[in-house]
Amino acid sequence: MAVTSRKVFLTSNVLFAFVNRASPKYPQAAAYFRYFAQEKYQVYTDYLSVTDAYRQIFIKISPTLARDFLRGVSLSSINVLYPTESDTKAALKTLITYRNAELDFNQSQVAVLAQRNNINHICTFEYLHPLFGLTSFNLPT
Repeated sequence: MAVTSRKVFLTSNVLFAFVNRASPKYPQAAAYFRYFAQEKYQVYTDYLSVTDAYRQIFIKISPTLARDFLRGVSLSSINVLYPTESDTKAALKTLITYRNAELDFNQSQVAVLAQRNNINHICTFEYLHPLFGLTSFNLPT
């Protein structure tokens, strides 16, 4: 019997939807977080995703809630990954050599950090480019 990985990477759109209760994606984001807690997942995100979610919350909701979001991330068990110089170079190389022009730098950085930290599932509401064999996380039915 294969052991499934208990690691998942959160993108900024999931973080923002979880904070923004007016978002149509809020119920799904809340279900993700509930499931991760119940099943004892190791939850990861990266510095770029945190700053992007912070910026969205600051602009679209309120600066006070954006600050509370950062406080919550710092007190939570979410592991924030910080790219090294080699991670950034690998993301740039991936971005330059990938044939699909829709791949952006943030997506490339997420793929590199996930691959280097043995994280196979990305929790996102966006299209996930099939880099390094990564797959979108879906709740079991």
